[in-house]
Formats: sequence, structure tokens, C-alpha cells
Amino acid sequence: MKKKKCKIKYDNLCLLIFSLLALLLLAIILFMVIHLIKDLKGEKGEENKVLAEIVDYGYQLKENNTEYFKKVYYELNDLLQKEKEEGFEEEYAKKVSQLFVADFYDLNSKLDKTDVGGVQFVWKDYQESFKNFATEQTGIYYYVENNVYGNRKQKLPAVKEVTVESIDKIRYSKEKVMDENAYEVKVSITYEQSLGYPTHATLILLHRDKLLEVIEMK
Repeated sequence: MKKKKCKIKYDNLCLLIFSLLALLLLAIILFMVIHLIKDLKGEKGEENKVLAEIVDYGYQLKENNTEYFKKVYYELNDLLQKEKEEGFEEEYAKKVSQLFVADFYDLNSKLDKTDVGGVQFVWKDYQESFKNFATEQTGIYYYVENNVYGNRKQKLPAVKEVTVESIDKIRYSKEKVMDENAYEVKVSITYEQSLGYPTHATLILLHRDKLLEVIEMK
């Protein structure tokens, strides 16, 4: 009888150990799955909440845009109410240039390398190519670390101001795209801290209906 009792106790002990191991394994699997889902979410990047939109032009202000970008965005919004006034289009080209450069070169405000700034101001047919150019190995977004959880330690450029140095009307013709009254806009870029990123850029803006879109940057 004693041997039988020992056997029963031994079997119970084995069952208990097996159950604990199974629970531990399940907990480890759940932990790994949760972190995998978070990592995948981080790789894709979170959607930034839209704070405002200029509906007739499609321009959006998002939650992670900088204070400088917001300032110029609202200046553009006010300007677009005066589209019939003299000198409007040149001022419009200046604001688009400032917003594009301020958003593109401000890597510090981006969630990850896929969160490319300035895309909404790019020539519509080239937007995907532009994002690929920015995120490939030679692009400035390639090494931007993920900041979905707000714990990034990487030093990245933060744009303080974009100043228009000059603006001229030019004739543009390339790859079946032509505009007799395109704009060439030269800007200087000031950062919160100098980290070796470009301080000057030259943009070409073309007309698409009533929009002005950036087709080249050099």
C-alpha cells in the first residue's frame, strides 16, 4: 500500500511539474508574440493624427509636425484665401518651398525611416519614387531609428527655419513634363544644432492645375 501511495504522489508531482512547464512555455510564447506585433507595428510606423487640412489643396497638418512647420502652414492657409491678389503665386511658391524643406530635413520629428517628410508637396507622379529615394541606402532617412515608443537616443537634425534666398521663373522641360512658367526657388536651412546636414537647397516647382508641386531638389 505504501508503495502505491508513493507512486501516486510521484505521478502527481510529475503532472504538476509538466503543468508548470507548459504554463511557462505558454507565457514565453505570448510574450514573444506581443513583442513581435509591437515590432511589426513599429516597422510600419504609426499614422500621425491629422490636426488640420486645407481641403481645396489637400495639404495636411499632422500631429508630429514641428512648431515651425505649423507656423508656416497657417501662413499658407491664410495666403490661399487671397489667390486672386497680385503676387499671390510667387508667395505661394515660397511657402510650399519652405514647408517642403522644413518637413523633409527635420528628421528629429519622424517616427521611423519610412515617415518621409514633405511628400505631400512633391509632384504627384514622383511621390513614390521620392520616398524610395529618401529611404534607400544612400538616402538621408535610411539610418533613422524607430521612435514609435519615444525612446530614441539618436541625434537627428531639427529644422529651425527655412529662408527663401531667391525665386525666379524658368522654363522647365524634361521627360515629357513641361512648364513654361515654372519656379526655381533657392533656400537656406537653419537647424537647432549643426549635424552636417545640407544648409542650402534649390527647388523646381511646376504647375498642376492650381497646385504648385516640387519636381526637383538639388
